[in-house]
This record gives sequence, structure tokens and C-alpha cells, in this order.
Amino acid sequence: MRKETIWNKNYILLLITNAFIFTSMHMLSSTIANFSMSLSGGETLAGIVAGVFSVSAILVRPVCGNLIDVKKKKTLYIFAISVILASMLGYSISVNNTMVIISRLIHGFGWGFATTIGMTMAVNTVPDTKIGEASSVYGLANVLAQAVGPNIGALVSEHAGYKTMFLCGAAVVAIALVCLLFVDDQPVAAGAVRRKITLSTIVLKEAVVPSMVLFLNGAAYSAITTFIIRYGKSVGIATPSLFFTVYSCILLVVRLTSGRIVDKKGPGYIIIPGGFFFCGCLLLLSGLRNQWMLYGAALLLGPGYSGCLSTLMALSMRRTTRDRRGIASSTINIGMDLGQGVGSTVAGMIAGAVGYSRLYLILCLPVIVAVLLYIWDQKMYKNRAGMYRNSLKDEELVSAREPRSGGRR
Repeated sequence: MRKETIWNKNYILLLITNAFIFTSMHMLSSTIANFSMSLSGGETLAGIVAGVFSVSAILVRPVCGNLIDVKKKKTLYIFAISVILASMLGYSISVNNTMVIISRLIHGFGWGFATTIGMTMAVNTVPDTKIGEASSVYGLANVLAQAVGPNIGALVSEHAGYKTMFLCGAAVVAIALVCLLFVDDQPVAAGAVRRKITLSTIVLKEAVVPSMVLFLNGAAYSAITTFIIRYGKSVGIATPSLFFTVYSCILLVVRLTSGRIVDKKGPGYIIIPGGFFFCGCLLLLSGLRNQWMLYGAALLLGPGYSGCLSTLMALSMRRTTRDRRGIASSTINIGMDLGQGVGSTVAGMIAGAVGYSRLYLILCLPVIVAVLLYIWDQKMYKNRAGMYRNSLKDEELVSAREPRSGGRR
């Protein structure tokens, strides 16, 4: 019997495409605020410039999720990457913050489409019994981008200027587009039908609670990454940025193993222990005194958060049929976008009122709530009671992922 694997031409090309798209985005993460301020903008305006990207992405995801399931996915993906390419060129010719904001809105629009479509296409190229592993490995593109993107952006902008940096970003996106051209198109699923735009066609009910879990964890994660450098320096740590280096190393290990655990044992073996690791990270940060405690927090954050997105994505994909996987991807990504957007803002308010130490102690609460919410959600889905009653016909669920696996959901 032939062993099932995720590695095939289309999956590899989609993985490479995703890596380049994320790299281009992270090239801007370390430079866009400074670019805005260089155009006579203050810190408040720079914050708006950075934030409108997420707003645009959130608004477009629901519509994107619906379109993915009834349109040719490759065509939509090419369109999305072309929009991102146009936004990069828009940055390069911007002479004021109004032009930058317009480019950010366009970038967020393309980003919302691209990330939703890319994940859906990648999952569709692998056996249904390997969705967990495929989602986890697919997320490695973001790990690579986080490691190299900000450094490339900062290096090029410092030595060659912002315009050259944006043009380099455009070149990276163009490479992603070329890779995508060699991916086989995916036909519209047989069960897909044109749907009116309603709440049920833009949000997958079975993925709402997993999206809420990701929102809570994402908010806590965003608060850590936003303030860790300033907090570290405030307690006398010379190089707090090494937190991200340690986190990236453990992240690579977690991503390579968590997907297989999900496929063999079930998502609970990642989400529930992850909650304990996440709280351990936050407790260490609340009492931060030296560099070793910072490293320990980074090591705990890896298994505490990094497997969360891919695990919840795989969970949601398994709860529905192929013709609704686009909506599942959209619903989960909305939770991520909202968590990252709201988390840093609210955390800033809390830190201003009670300080960073108490902030990280308080952040244990949403992490604990996320775990409890996940446990409740699994029980409701298993029993098909309450909110999940008749949410999906059993015969549809079985046909969507035959042969049926015997592990926990």
C-alpha cells in the first residue's frame, strides 16, 4: 500500500509561493512606520498607516472565503498576488502619507485574499488524513519570513533607501507569482453552488469557536511581541531582541512535529498542553529579571502558541466539506487578524495603567479562557448538541474525508 504524503509538486510550489509573499510583507513590518514618519508624519499617523493594513484584510476575508468555494482558485490567487504587487509599486512612488495609506489598503485587500486562498489550495492538494501536517508545514513559510524579512527590509532601506526596498519587495512578490503559474488549477468542487451573501456563506459556524480561541491566544501573543523589547530593556536586559531568535528556533521544531501529532492523536494534544506552556511563558515574563528568564519564556511560547493556528485551521477544515473550505479558512484568519490588531492596542492601555509585569500576568486569563472554550467546543461538536445540532450532515462529513481516521477529533 502506497504511503500517504503531503509532498507533491503543487504543495511544494504553493509552499514556496507563500514563503515569498510572507517575506515581502515582513520586509515592510520593520520599515513602514519609519517610512511614514520620514514623510512628515508623527507616531500617531504612523500607527494608522500600520493599522489600516489589518482593517482592509479583515473586511475582505469573508467575501474571499465565499468566492474561493465557487470560483477557480488559481485565478483568484493570481489576482490577489497581482494586487499585492501593485501595492508594492504604489509604496515606491508614494510622496505623502495619503498615498501610503491607499497603498496599505490595497496591500491589505490583496493580503486577505492571498493568505485565505493559499491555505485552502494547499490543504486541497494533500490527503484528508494529512491536513494537520500540511497546515503545520505550510506555516513554516511564515517562520522563514519572520526570520529574514524584517532584516532584509531594514538593511536595504538603510543602505539604498525606501524606494529601492519597496522595489525589492515587488521583485519578491513577482517571484511568488511566477511560482504560482506552475501550480495546477483546482476545479470547483462538485457540491459547490453560487450562494447569496449571507452570514452563513461568509462565516463557517463550525469554525466560529476555534476562531475565537485563536483570537484570545493571538491577542496575548501580539501583546508579547509588541512590547517585549521595550520591557526587556526596562529591566536591564541588553539584547532583548534575542527573544525572537530563540523563539524562531523552537518554532521550527514545533511546526515540524505538531501537524503529525494532530493527525495521529487529535488537536487536543496540541491546544490543551499549549495552554499550560503559554501560561508558563507569561508567568516568566511577569517576573522577568534576566536574559535566561527571557530565553525560557521564548522556549515556552513556541509550543504554547505556534501550533495553535495550524491546529485550529486543520480542525476547521475537517469539520466541513471541500466546497466550504474557503469559508473555513476565512473564518479562522479573521480570528487571527482581530487578535493581533486588538491585542497590542488593549495591551498598551493595560501596560500604561499597571505596568508590563502585571500586564503579562493578566494575559494568562485569555489563554486559560481559550483552553476552556476549546474543550467546550469539542464536546458540543462531538455530541452535535446546542449550536452544532444538524450543522453538517454525517454523510457529507464522511465523504469529505474518507477513509475515516480513528483518532480523536
